[in-house]
Amino acid sequence: MKKVLIMSSVHPWNDTRVFHKEAVSLARLGYDVTLYAVASNHVYEGDIPNLRVVTFAPKSIPQRWKTWLQLYKIAKRSNAEIIHIHDPELLPLGYLLKRKHRKKVIFDMHEDFPAVLKGKKIGKMRMPKWLLRVVSTTEKKMLQKMNAVIYAEKYYKENYESLTTKQMDIYNYPFLQEPTDMLKYEKQTLIYAGAIHEIRGFKEMLAVAKLLKKANNDFQLLIIGKVPQRLEIYAEQFIQKHDLEDEVKLLGRLDLHKLMTYYAKSHIGLAILHPEANYLRSLPTKVFEYMSVSLPYVLSNFESYGRLVEETKSGYVVDPLSPNEIASQIQVLLDNPSTQAELGANGYKQHVANFNWSVEERKLGELYDGI
Repeated sequence: MKKVLIMSSVHPWNDTRVFHKEAVSLARLGYDVTLYAVASNHVYEGDIPNLRVVTFAPKSIPQRWKTWLQLYKIAKRSNAEIIHIHDPELLPLGYLLKRKHRKKVIFDMHEDFPAVLKGKKIGKMRMPKWLLRVVSTTEKKMLQKMNAVIYAEKYYKENYESLTTKQMDIYNYPFLQEPTDMLKYEKQTLIYAGAIHEIRGFKEMLAVAKLLKKANNDFQLLIIGKVPQRLEIYAEQFIQKHDLEDEVKLLGRLDLHKLMTYYAKSHIGLAILHPEANYLRSLPTKVFEYMSVSLPYVLSNFESYGRLVEETKSGYVVDPLSPNEIASQIQVLLDNPSTQAELGANGYKQHVANFNWSVEERKLGELYDGI
């Protein structure tokens, strides 16, 4: 049985893409998989054949080098046929493993790294262009030495047209879901799950809750994900000030299976991301998860997002920086259950036909077999 090491210094071990999709799929395809990743508030029960999970405590950015060194030592001593790394910060590790130790390495690209860098700051200053060029050139040199590069979004490869190494698009589509007859919450329920940040619409969602309550709607807003301390303090103060204790629930991070239950019981999904470079063309995974449980959604009005809405007729787009516009569009859905049902049904049809993990799993297997 061929051995595989999957490594991440950033993602929790039960990350949807890293664990539930790729690690589990590879184990089921007959590989002996060991996953090294960050500990979370869940513990792996070891119930999947051929799959082991080793976790380490999360570290601050200044201390992250200790994790890199630990993973490097593990990988260079391993007799695994393939090492699959997930974070840009591990790319130098992959480069050394490939060049110095002749390991077979796959790099899994989750985000538009050049776009992310453009948004980064050193102190209060944007990264200078010369530094962006140096990082970009170095990144491409390292990627060229990989055995394969996986892109989570189709357009990522536009930044890497000069690469001649093997490349594959493997999208973050959800698992194929059977139609659900799960009862919805009695209250009309809005839901968001994912990373919590200002640029992911956290404050706008709270502002929308205030507006919907002012309009006398009987609803609840469920926000699922780890809330940074600064935003937790902000939310506590906002909720108390506007008497939203019964409407807004911060549920923390949930495992995938439990999350899907929350989705199925809700009425409207939210993905109100700000117009940051890394988001403008990168479709949120959660939108495809919404489709998989017949959940209509309200999405930022970026060009690529609008194209998805137009093609699938499964949701609406809004100005993500306008709580009034967001609330107005949500109000339309709250007032029209039949529209909710129609959009949800359209989304589910697209999920079954086009947007599910089964196709991506086959591509992952083909890539590994080729290497």
